[in-house]
Amino acid sequence: MGIATFFISLIRSIIVPVLYYGGILTCIPTIFRRAEWGFFLMIAMIPQPNIFYKFYDYPMGTKYLDLLFVSVLIGIFVNKKKIVLTHNSILVGLLLVVSYLALWNSSSNFSLPAPITTRNELLVQWKSYAVMIFMYFLALNISKDEKQHKIMIMIMAAVVLFVSLQSLRSFTAGVTYADESRYAGPFEVVELNSNHFGAFIVSYCSLLLGLVLFDKNKWRRLLFLAAVVIGIHPLFFSYSRGAYAAALGVLCFFGVVKKRSLLVLALILFISWQTLLPSSVVDRIQMTKGGVRGPESSVAVRLDLWNHAVRLFERNPIFGTGFGGFELSLPKNAEFKDTHNLYLKILSEQGVIGLSLLLLVFFMALRSGQKLYRKAQTPFQKGLGFGFLGCTVAFIVTNMFGDRWSYFVLGDYFWIVWGLVDREILMSDVPVVDSLENRDVVSG
Repeated sequence: MGIATFFISLIRSIIVPVLYYGGILTCIPTIFRRAEWGFFLMIAMIPQPNIFYKFYDYPMGTKYLDLLFVSVLIGIFVNKKKIVLTHNSILVGLLLVVSYLALWNSSSNFSLPAPITTRNELLVQWKSYAVMIFMYFLALNISKDEKQHKIMIMIMAAVVLFVSLQSLRSFTAGVTYADESRYAGPFEVVELNSNHFGAFIVSYCSLLLGLVLFDKNKWRRLLFLAAVVIGIHPLFFSYSRGAYAAALGVLCFFGVVKKRSLLVLALILFISWQTLLPSSVVDRIQMTKGGVRGPESSVAVRLDLWNHAVRLFERNPIFGTGFGGFELSLPKNAEFKDTHNLYLKILSEQGVIGLSLLLLVFFMALRSGQKLYRKAQTPFQKGLGFGFLGCTVAFIVTNMFGDRWSYFVLGDYFWIVWGLVDREILMSDVPVVDSLENRDVVSG
């Protein structure tokens, strides 16, 4: 036991400097030879702010992910003769442009400095949002073969498994629900809560479950299945009702489309949840009030926030109040500053234009998943398309309960996987994968 403890302590003491210096050194081959190396490391690090925040004690540590991002971007241009684009690239680019125009709108409405320097407090938030979305273009261009895509998905699965094992090891649920006992995982470091962590788990476990249903490689399937099974623990004890609803929705979707046994499982859970689920989870589902907060009903708070969002929309139905404008429109001492519904948040901040664009993004993401699922030439492609459908369904549902869309550490995988899905669609259209490199712009 003493030796084991010693080695665990040793690993913990060296893992942070190894990851930091290793990441900095990785930037060199990323730029000049293997752009995917830096991208692999980004995939491993992004959902784990509890790790990369420790890099802040080192020189340039606060810019660690920025350095990797820029290195990957430069590496793509240095190592690739042509840039791959799809029809969805226009939509994704438009989303970036509209969000930046919304930033100018809020800056004007709330008398903030022009959003061209960090003097504008919203620019930093927008930059993280924009980098998250831009990961679609990196994923679309980073590789030209299915092997590298498999590696990326396996890294995602390993991360989901790792954070789920941390939950299993470090969190013990009580007999009854207590608001202060909710598990936020690695997201607590960036002041996100258990609802965000629950959304992360259900979204990417849905992706992995889709792959389990189709992928034929037993070792990959074992990894994906382990992540899904262990992921049930943090899903339950995030105590996120939005995540529970998304999980049930994905099970129903998968059951109707592919595997009827999942539909039966969803039906059993729907009928017998009070008996089958842990008692603290049952308490959480049954709650309609905030418990210790007494008269402050969860439903009442949400209704107040939703009504405020509608009033903001009515003042400017076309363009909204601007990026981040909902929070700025509330008193500084307000306890709750989120709409608890992404769709109303976008409606209040970006108006009809922003909401229409968001709904179109979800529609086109579903279309990409369906297209790959139907056109797949390999079991992995079929599983990736099907899993991305489930992932998108989970995002659509969880965002009905709050903003699970705008945060870099939560939404990054969605954009990466979408880029991989669209690249796989192109590859399924071209018998010789390398022939993609001979096109100036590839549309699909």
